[in-house]
Amino acid sequence: MKPLLTALLLSATVATTAIAAWPINDICPVDNKAARPIYRVKTDDGMVAFCCSTCMQAFTRSPGKYTVKRKAQ
Repeated sequence: MKPLLTALLLSATVATTAIAAWPINDICPVDNKAARPIYRVKTDDGMVAFCCSTCMQAFTRSPGKYTVKRKAQ
């Protein structure tokens, strides 16, 4: 019973972390293309997603230059 409870608790923790790490945007703030969750950066507002690694690097170098449009709730 104890191993089952441990596995269940671990699963709940992983699921909660995955949801919290989901991007706050659908559109890349650099290129205005569809964002892909695989390319993301943590900011004070949450995870910001990008369309590619080039855009992610550009944002990381100067985040104040770009406006992140939050997705509709």
